[in-house]
Amino acid sequence: MFLAAALIIGGIIVSSGLAKKFWSKLQNFIKKVYEKLKVRIRGFLMGSAVFLKKIGNKFQNRTKHYSKDELGKWKETIVTYEQNEDEVPEKYRNYATMDEEFDVTSDFEMELKNA
Repeated sequence: MFLAAALIIGGIIVSSGLAKKFWSKLQNFIKKVYEKLKVRIRGFLMGSAVFLKKIGNKFQNRTKHYSKDELGKWKETIVTYEQNEDEVPEKYRNYATMDEEFDVTSDFEMELKNA
């Protein structure tokens, strides 16, 4: 469930069309988040998970970042950004609902490993 920071920062997304843009935008977003979190969190970033949720006629990408402070206490930091429906591959548009977020972490990890 957790993404390795090295995979996120070092991976290159190779896909086609809309999916390529979707994963590339997500990867760039996560890189920016990691840079900011390195400064803001107290402790060590242990991993991340990626979710997609439908909000009205848009989709919200949610990245959840898990860290531990010097005392071993866990902290979850959630960062989001919105995308128009036409920017999200149809496969994920069908899974994401207004009531629940859809976990796309394993798909994202697979895209990074196949790069």
